[in-house]
Amino acid sequence: MQMEDYLYQKDLYLPIVEKPKDVSDEEWVVKRKPKDMTDAQWMVLDQKALGAIRLSLSKSVAFNIKGQKTAADLMKALSNLYEQPSAARKVHLIKKLVNLKMSENQSFKEHLNVFNEVTDGLNSVSIIFDDEVLAGIILGQMPESWSTTCQSIAISFGKEKLAFQQVVDMIMTQEIRMREEGSGASSSALNMEGRESRNRNRNRNQQGRSKSRGRSKSRNRQGNNSGNQQRSKKDIECWNCGKMGHYSSECRSGKKDDGKSSANCVSEEADDCLICALESKTESWVLDSGASFHATSHRDLFENYVSENFGKVYLGDDQACDIIGKGDVKIQLNGSVWKLDNVRHIPDLRKNLISIGQLASDGYVTTFTGDKWKISKGAMTIARGTKNGTLYTTTDGYGLTAVAESREDPNLWHQSFGHMSSQGLKCLHSKGKLPGLKSVEIDFCESCILGKQKRVSFKKTGRAPAKEKLELVHIDVWGPASVSSIGGKKYFVTFIDDHSRKVWVYFLRHKSDVFEAFKKWKAMVENETGLKIKKLRSDNGGEYEDNEFKKFCYQSGIKLIRTVPGTPQQNGTAERMNRTLTERARSMRLQSGLPKQF
Repeated sequence: MQMEDYLYQKDLYLPIVEKPKDVSDEEWVVKRKPKDMTDAQWMVLDQKALGAIRLSLSKSVAFNIKGQKTAADLMKALSNLYEQPSAARKVHLIKKLVNLKMSENQSFKEHLNVFNEVTDGLNSVSIIFDDEVLAGIILGQMPESWSTTCQSIAISFGKEKLAFQQVVDMIMTQEIRMREEGSGASSSALNMEGRESRNRNRNRNQQGRSKSRGRSKSRNRQGNNSGNQQRSKKDIECWNCGKMGHYSSECRSGKKDDGKSSANCVSEEADDCLICALESKTESWVLDSGASFHATSHRDLFENYVSENFGKVYLGDDQACDIIGKGDVKIQLNGSVWKLDNVRHIPDLRKNLISIGQLASDGYVTTFTGDKWKISKGAMTIARGTKNGTLYTTTDGYGLTAVAESREDPNLWHQSFGHMSSQGLKCLHSKGKLPGLKSVEIDFCESCILGKQKRVSFKKTGRAPAKEKLELVHIDVWGPASVSSIGGKKYFVTFIDDHSRKVWVYFLRHKSDVFEAFKKWKAMVENETGLKIKKLRSDNGGEYEDNEFKKFCYQSGIKLIRTVPGTPQQNGTAERMNRTLTERARSMRLQSGLPKQF
């Protein structure tokens, strides 16, 4: 549907207009083209529509329908591929709709998007629900905390039929009201639970409740003189001081502060509350299990900053604070630099927050043992620290001010060179190959650690390199890869000159393509250097046992050197280069967030 809207907006819709049922295919070919348009103009229009559709598809989808030559055929193929009204698809969509349930911490807008996606899929397979049925389904999918609200919405219609759009509007209005009042769990970044939350709510609202409840009870006593006038006060609880035996209007303790004028506003247990705690250094970060996301008030710490209104957050004293942006923040932990993603910028925040929930979503594990804490990912420990008072805080977690010039960022150069080591960057920097870079000290790179884990290295033999170019060439084939490239390649072969250590890489579909790659490389490199290849070192792979390969080497005067079977260290130069290439590629894939199967 969105694709059709896009083509209509771009005036490219004519090639995809559906054929009327009473018109034959031959007649439609003539009728659908405007009379004032030539065949060439119609072909150009059709190709524009075809290109617009293809460019909006992912590579995996586009690959499945690459044989379609017209826009109409392409739309028909997509419809057959994803909207085929098979029984299995109908059952799958109905099951998905029945099992759909809005979670407590999910916004209604997110749930509605999923709901509409499923119902649109059902419409495409000719399963259309009545408007009242859809309204009843959406009400039934709300969480338990919404049960009273949903019942009130249903009662408000009386004997009239439920209207889906009206129900949606009423739910969204109620959600906005709850968010503004801070009563919705999903709107609070600091979800204080337990006794601290109850004490805070009681102390914050006690003054208003004492007035209203006092008047209410007074009226009740006047209206029920027969039984309640002689009632003993020993069962009465004062809303002001919390003691039994008197009403709040009779309390001699005086009215307490409402909590909004004091820094420690909640209760005697305010030290356990996050936002209302004592002032502390801006360098420390607090690990908070109730925070929905990382947050800080310091704009100068952000990288990749996006300035936008991201809504509001309600703090412990019911104060509404604006979220005016988000980005990435680097903090110093235990001597290394750690990057926090999607940190919210809240100027009115007193503490820097590290959300335990967001860490868990990102694959980190946070362990609390006594007064100590540790953050790890897999077998790697990211950071550790101890409890400060009643809060788990970092000791040296100060933020690093973001660098303004990207070309001066050594981390960007490190990533651009395929996660090159700091030693390699120092070498390039000393030769003046990194303009504008002042320091080559790179931050802690998690992608490097995960992508470059290795076994224990073999001992170096101390062999001297060849004295001239092409005197000795190392060759090795790597593969197969678990996932083919876009071009269908699963292998690569490397040719390494022992003297200069220059490497050439050729990608292959099959191992048997090594011979053709070698002939191309040999012709190119000998023509460029004016030298001849003298020795070729390889392992005992079957790709080198080909008779044509051997014959070609003998005729060219190339001596073949084979390693002993089961000893890859004898071809260590090529093996190490393969490891370097795969590690850098793996690190880049990890950093880009690709799934592990790639």
